[in-house]
Amino acid sequence: MFERFSGDARRTVVQAQHEARGLGHGRIGTVHLLLGLLDPGDEPPTAPAARALREHGATTDTVRRAAREGAPAPGRHPRPGRLFGTHIPFSKRAKKALELSLREALRFDRRWIDGAHILLGVLRTDGTAVWALERAGVDADALRRTAERIARTPDRPR
Repeated sequence: MFERFSGDARRTVVQAQHEARGLGHGRIGTVHLLLGLLDPGDEPPTAPAARALREHGATTDTVRRAAREGAPAPGRHPRPGRLFGTHIPFSKRAKKALELSLREALRFDRRWIDGAHILLGVLRTDGTAVWALERAGVDADALRRTAERIARTPDRPR
């Protein structure tokens, strides 16, 4: 599936893995994908999904804080040795969000999956990421509309 991901989308997934590891979580969840979208590595963000998130009031700090509050304590992870390995698995909801990102790209007749499609997939799963956004005061419906507008832009991998 990742062969259809733009550079922006690939960076999101790599950053999500870093976020999960940094928070001491044993799986990459939807909130980690959201954090990956928020932190594209450039300030101010040039990735459209990151800009949309920030425009709607989501910041890395507020979402990370909500992720800490809403996730199980790191010490409770059943296999803590996996945290520091080379691979952290995706949660079922994160897998679903990535599958939905492909559907979103196809819905907008795009050849590439980019950050806006991942954001739409995350929003459709209604998991921890949506809860974190609500805790941060973000209107998920308004964010979804913005992400759909971004997804309609011309197809070019970033």
